[in-house]
Amino acid sequence: MRAIPIDNKTIKILTKLKKEQARINAILVRTNNEKFLFFHYGLEHDIPSVATANKALKNNILKELNIQPIITTKGLRHTYGSYLLHNNVDMGVVAKILGHKDIQMLIKVYGHTMTQRIDKEFKDV
Repeated sequence: MRAIPIDNKTIKILTKLKKEQARINAILVRTNNEKFLFFHYGLEHDIPSVATANKALKNNILKELNIQPIITTKGLRHTYGSYLLHNNVDMGVVAKILGHKDIQMLIKVYGHTMTQRIDKEFKDV
């Protein structure tokens, strides 16, 4: 388990989601004993799997937002890491947010984006 920083807009959306879940669970006489954020009856163990999340991304969210090409949860994670690095967030902070024990994995996974950044930095000098 780890803490992920989020903005106030996201907090409002998630708060609304929790209220809607509580309303539906009361109607269905269901309880979310573990207090999962993403809890839905009918799913295996009442929580979405990676396959379920990717299906929702593909068939609902990305389609509704007209985003192409299709991206998976792993792609979203990688995009978020790249976004943070390109916005000058400290590598140690990014590593911690993504759950890496140190920056070595970050360098291994995001090295190509760092090369692009180095090239840009030197062109601007």
